[in-house]
This record gives sequence, C-alpha cells and structure tokens, in this order.
Amino acid sequence: MNLSQLYYFSKLSELEHFSKAAKELYITQPSLSHAIKSLETELGVQLFEREGRRMRLTPFGKEFATYVKRGLREIDKGVELAQEFNGKLGGTVNVGAVLTVQGDYLPPLFHDFSENYGQEVKLNMFQGFSVPLVEGLENDKYDVVFAAAGERKPNLCYEHVLSHELVLVVNKDNPLAQRESISIPELSGHELHTYRLGTPIGEEVNDLLTEYSLPAKHDCEDEVSLGGIISSMPNDVALATLTISLKAFDHLRFLRIEDVPQDFHPIYLIYKRDAYRSCAAERFIQFSQDWVPPKCATPSIDAIEEGRA
Repeated sequence: MNLSQLYYFSKLSELEHFSKAAKELYITQPSLSHAIKSLETELGVQLFEREGRRMRLTPFGKEFATYVKRGLREIDKGVELAQEFNGKLGGTVNVGAVLTVQGDYLPPLFHDFSENYGQEVKLNMFQGFSVPLVEGLENDKYDVVFAAAGERKPNLCYEHVLSHELVLVVNKDNPLAQRESISIPELSGHELHTYRLGTPIGEEVNDLLTEYSLPAKHDCEDEVSLGGIISSMPNDVALATLTISLKAFDHLRFLRIEDVPQDFHPIYLIYKRDAYRSCAAERFIQFSQDWVPPKCATPSIDAIEEGRA
C-alpha cells in the first residue's frame, strides 16, 4: 500500500466514477483500475461495487474512506506546515460570500492577505445567498463564508466583520427624494417593497415593520431587484440595505431611516467550530479576524452621492 493508491481511492470515493476520477488525477483509467484492485487485494475486502456506469462504495468502503481522508488531510497539513516554515505557504481556500461584500469588502481583504502571505495561496470566491452558503459550509463545500447569521448553529463560529445600513430607496422623481431622512411611521400609505420572507434580511426587516404594524410587499431577493422596481415605478418605495449593488442605479436616491441603527444588517465571517482546516484556511480566518477594512469597504450615502457628483 502506498500514498498514491490512497489518493486514488480518495478521489474515486468522492466522484464514484472511474473516467472522471482518472481525468482529475491525470492518469489513465486502466492505471486507476489497477491501483484500486491492488488495494482491494491487499486489504482483502471489496471497496467498490459497480452500478451501471458508476461505482458505489461498499459499506466497508465508506468506513475506510472516512479514515483515509482523515489521514490524507493530516499528511497534507504537515506538508503545508513545512512549506510555511520555509516561507512558502500554499494551498487553496474556498470562500463563499454574499454578493453585497464581493465588490468592496472582499477585494481589499484578498489583496492584503496575498500581500502578507504571498501568491501561492489560491483564494476561490463563490457567490450565493446566506442560507445556502451556510449549508455549503456545513457540507464542506467552503472553508469559510461571509454571510448573514440567520439562525445561529452551535457547530459554527460567527465573527462580526461589517454591517450594512437600512435605507429607504426612492426614485428621483418621487417627492420624497427631496428629503434626507424619514421615519418608519411616515411610510404608511406608500407602496413599500422589501426582501422576501425566509431570508435573514427579510426577517430582520419584517420584524422592524411588525413593530409599527406596517404592511409591505416582500417580493425581492436582493438589492438589484429592489433597485430595478423603484427605477421603473417612481411612486413606489423600498426598504433595502445600502450595498454596492445599488450604486448602479443613477435614478435612485437613498434616505436614512430615523430611529434605526446604521449597523442594521450585520455580516459575519462564519466557519466551522473544531473542524479540520488546511493551514492556508486557518491563516485566512485569522487574518480576516484581525484585518481592519478601509472606509471604502462599506458603502455610505455620502460616498455614493459624492461619486455621482
């Protein structure tokens, strides 16, 4: 038994398809088949069973895969530690993030991390909504995510990294566009749009509106949808978080909401508690916790208005 056989087995157990596994391993399919058969002969047990064109792990194969993957992760981590000791930290960090932090917050963070640790660490960024992102984190699709908290889970750690302000979005042709701020009760009688229920931000806004018994159309997924509606419907208004997505709409104005804190919608750095992570992922989490973002990393009404002037 050798490391190559174990790496081959690990990849095949992940994909359960000989040709796909061989392609990702950069070997021929017969070579992969021979390695797996040799491993099964040495162990004296069958690891896979064929199901049409796919391969399925046997019950023992599933158990064996758990230990093999754990062992290979420890070996990989040892290699990374040796590389870091020699100033050559490498590896890949898979980062899931909501769209609202991808244009202004994450780019300077990624830049500063690479400046500090070098270009050998590859940072992969994946976009999604908060709930699916957290689910992907739990399923090891991501090493870390930047998202809204929603329902807190005991197996996850939440580090508050930034907040987005809740604003009223109005069309420039709306009489309200002449104002700088507005209170929640003053929204009564207006056709009000906001985020759909079931999302963290949708529930946060709904809780606020419920305090004032104020109805609203919970009909949008994100700021782009809300901005589009108000651009085309001058008499309607929307409650949205002030994010980079709204900068694209020149025909909109944003009013501060009185008696609502500016840090209305928090975004968190979320990662698994007590889970295996590569050295690169550990360093990225630590760096993100200590990083102080520039002022431009979080949009403000004043900055948007200055940019349009």
